[in-house]
Amino acid sequence: MDAPVPGNVWHTLRVEVAGKRIKVALDGKTYIDLEDTHITGGGAVGLWTEADSVTAFDDFSYGSE
Repeated sequence: MDAPVPGNVWHTLRVEVAGKRIKVALDGKTYIDLEDTHITGGGAVGLWTEADSVTAFDDFSYGSE
């Protein structure tokens, strides 16, 4: 799903995973909200960008409630 991401400004990306449910929001607007039956347990967290992009990450955190 495409989301508008203007350059040269900070954005907030939030990913919530609860069981098989995944919700992704960019700057407070939800772009993905689905159930993924391929998820079978805990996993890892990673960040990836396009090879030709210039990207900075700040205040990265993860955890469970």
